[in-house]
Amino acid sequence: MNLAKSIINELKEICNLYMVFLIVFIGLFTYFVDGTHLRVKGNIKESNLAKIIGIVYIVGAPLFYILSRIL
Repeated sequence: MNLAKSIINELKEICNLYMVFLIVFIGLFTYFVDGTHLRVKGNIKESNLAKIIGIVYIVGAPLFYILSRIL
């Protein structure tokens, strides 16, 4: 229990608004640039995976930031 609290406190210190913007930008880049580039090359499965990863980054970073501020 003590280990979990210390890990949560460390993540709270690391996670700031600049980090969230960086991760969202990476998600947008992965979704639009990598996904499109892979589809043009004919890698449909990899394109779909890149788009899913991009969406997870775009949605996950703000949610993680909000949850870290609540806990």
